Amino acid sequence: MWPYMMGGFFNGYGWVGSAFMILFWGLLCLLLIFGIVAGIVSLVRAFPGRGSRSGEKTTALDVLHERYARGEIGRDEYLERRRDLEQ
Repeated sequence: MWPYMMGGFFNGYGWVGSAFMILFWGLLCLLLIFGIVAGIVSLVRAFPGRGSRSGEKTTALDVLHERYARGEIGRDEYLERRRDLEQ
């Protein structure tokens, strides 16, 4: 009657079985948390924030287009440098 008073806690295996179950469920919870964190990290890397083009290399032609779009250089200078870069 004594094991059943504890809600079957000993269930015939004693403390060894209980320690194994605690260890098993603890590791399972850690794996679940690790999986969730890894999923969030992969999603964040898949969709970079605005303006950051982490996967692409910036070429000289891209920089030239950006400078022209910001108004740092005029049309004539833009066309001349683009022609030089495309050669």
